[in-house]
This record gives sequence, C-alpha cells and structure tokens, in this order.
Amino acid sequence: MNIKEYIKKDGTKVYRTNVYLGVDSLTGKQVRTSVSANSRKMCDIKARQAINKFINNGSTIAREKVVFDNFESLALSWFESYKLTVKANSIRSVKNYLKVYILPAIGTYVLPKITPMLLQSIVNDWSKNANTSEITSGKREKGKGKNYKIMLNIIKRILDYGVQLGAINDNPATKVFPPKLKTRTVKKIKYFDDKELKMFLEYLESLEPSIENQLHNALYRLLLATGLRIGEALALNWSDIDFSEKLVNVTKTTLQSREVQDSPKTKGSNRIISLDNATLQILANWRKFQNNHNKVIGLSDSVVFSYDGQRLIYESERVRLSSHLESARLPNIGLHGFRHTHASLLMNNDVNPKEIQERLGHSKITTTLDTYSHLAKDKKKETAEKFSNILKAL
Repeated sequence: MNIKEYIKKDGTKVYRTNVYLGVDSLTGKQVRTSVSANSRKMCDIKARQAINKFINNGSTIAREKVVFDNFESLALSWFESYKLTVKANSIRSVKNYLKVYILPAIGTYVLPKITPMLLQSIVNDWSKNANTSEITSGKREKGKGKNYKIMLNIIKRILDYGVQLGAINDNPATKVFPPKLKTRTVKKIKYFDDKELKMFLEYLESLEPSIENQLHNALYRLLLATGLRIGEALALNWSDIDFSEKLVNVTKTTLQSREVQDSPKTKGSNRIISLDNATLQILANWRKFQNNHNKVIGLSDSVVFSYDGQRLIYESERVRLSSHLESARLPNIGLHGFRHTHASLLMNNDVNPKEIQERLGHSKITTTLDTYSHLAKDKKKETAEKFSNILKAL
C-alpha cells in the first residue's frame, strides 16, 4: 500500500493513500477511494476498514441504504425470505421464537440502539429463566424455554440480513455469548418393558373386531414393529408398502396442522424399513377390510390409516391411545413411546446400533446411542458376567 506524506498549510503532517476496494458487484466497475490520517499506522487501518466495509456491504457502493423503523420491521422482512428456504416445521418453530421471546424483548428498538451489551443482557435473562424455571413432565414453564442459543442465532441471522441490506454497518450479536444451560433433570424416556408390552399385545387381541379397533391395531403394531414417528406413519399411502419385498418406504410426514410434508423430519429420516411377516399380515388384513367397507369411490392409492377418505389426526390419536392404555391398565407412554419401545427391544437383543440408527432415521449414530443405550439394562449385567468369564479363561 503506497502511503504518502503531505504537509498541510499549517505545517502539520498528514498521510494519505488511494485504496482499491474491488469490482462493484452491481455495476461491474472498479471502485477506489482515498483515506487520510495523522499517522501511517492509522492510515493503513482506515484503508483496511474501507475494504472490509465494502465487502460487508455486498461488494458494492451502488446499493441504496434500506431503512427499517425498528428491529421488528427488519425481523419480519427477514422472516418472509426465510420462509421460502425451509420446511413447515422450521417456519412454525422460528415464528414461535419471534412471537414469544425475540420481538417482545427487542422488537421496538431502533437498530442503532441494539448493542452487544443490550443483547447480552437479554440472553442472560433468558438463560436465568431457563435455569430456574419449574420443570413439569419434562417441560419448562411457558416463556422460559431452554433454547436461548437458538434464539440468539436467529437474532444473528436477522442482523446479518440488516448488514447485507445496508441498514446497519455491523452485527452486534456476533459479540454475544450464551451462558451455559445447567443440567437439572434427565428426561425420562417412556416405553413398555417386556411385561407391559406383552400385556398391551394381549389387550389388542382382546378387542372387538370393529372398524376402529382394526384400524388402530394395525397402526399400533406398525409403530412397534418399525419405530416410525407417528407423523411418518399417518402420512403413509399403500404404495409406500411393498408386500412382496416386505418393505415400507418413508418419504414424508404429517404435521400437527394436518398438512402432509413431502419429506420426513430430517435427511436421515428418508429411509426404507424391512417388515416382519406378522406385521405385514395385520396390514394386509386391514387393507382388505378398508377396501370392503370404503364408501369413497375412486381412491387409487388411499392413505393407509384412514377410513372413508378421512386421515387420522395426531391430536385425536393421542387422546385415543390414552384411553386404550387406561383400559389396559398400562402407563401412558404416548405415541412416541412405541418408537422408544422398538429401540429398547433391539438394543436388548444385540442388534447392531448402526442398524437401529437406520431404522429410526437418525442422522447421526451418536443420537441413537445417547438416547437409547441406557435402556439396555439387561446387557449391563451380561457385560459383567462376560468380563468374569474372560478372567476365568486366562
């Protein structure tokens, strides 16, 4: 960098340099500017700051500065763009974070007033609430959630968007660090042990062969046999089940809003699961019964768990399962408890954790091990006995 020294009329020294910023991304023209300072070092610093500012503004000086009334107007503008890039579950989740936490905290602030100190104070308050909130049935009080790191990340993304639009020069959220969430309770996983599972299966066999009972027997048996999430099961069409190859193809899920999303929860959730003969027979019996009693004409590929064209709904199924379990005098493990039961059975019967991961649709095997390895209680005793036998064989 060529920094030249000049003497002003009053005899003081000044240092000046011409700075090449780059090619303007909007006009395609080269952009240059000049900076001056009272020392060579400060002149060099200003030159580098000018380059960084040009880059952070999208490598252009042609963009008009966008003005927002406050943080809320910036956040809503960002959210409209964000919704085009993610799935419905993510949209609903971020919308809730904005409504319950972020906008009430900083929505009315004008952008220049949002400082690292302000944001750190807000995140600290969220952390304090999460760490002191009462936990009931594994859930914290409303408005005192534990995901304040996610909320800070959303704020960072919104302010990055503001920088890109030229509404602000830098992002104060990058200087904020979320406090550590204290470990308070271990969420207990609800599932059937061997005795409870046997009781539940006997209960299902004892039910009258009504339309509703046959439908739910098929649903519960499939959930137990595959570890499917309830949303994945309710989204299945008969074309997703290959009876000859004994497979079920999982490619979509049902949201709580009743909408079917044309992709499962995560990339790893898109999978093919093998089925046992007993479960296939139960499904085949249900399909035959559904076809014989279906009043809706012209359904070439009907939903598996539906009747007369009406798809089962998550909330209704949650209540219905609760009623069944109460009648069977069993603990309410919830619909997700079938998935946990499936994993527990496989863990306790020496199935390779990698195979369990693939059946459950976890993106990482660590998720499978962290969530379910402690359920293999019987294996801990076997490990101790194996170690003893190893020593005896020395």
